[in-house]
Amino acid sequence: MDQDTKVIQELQELKQKVGHLEDLLTQQQKGKAGPFRIFLDAVVSLLFGLIVVGPVIVIAVGVLMVAASWLGMEF
Repeated sequence: MDQDTKVIQELQELKQKVGHLEDLLTQQQKGKAGPFRIFLDAVVSLLFGLIVVGPVIVIAVGVLMVAASWLGMEF
């Protein structure tokens, strides 16, 4: 009987902790989906594309063009 009450108390404490974690997660999700956050993510993505991905593509195409010119192909 004594063990049963301890188990019940521990389960109630765990339920409170899980409820608190659920509240924190919902608050984080609400704050993360705001219009400013979406705009900021879009700007970061655009800058990453312009600064990192763009030059890599240009270099890759340039290397392919040089290799093609060595092989005598024309584009």
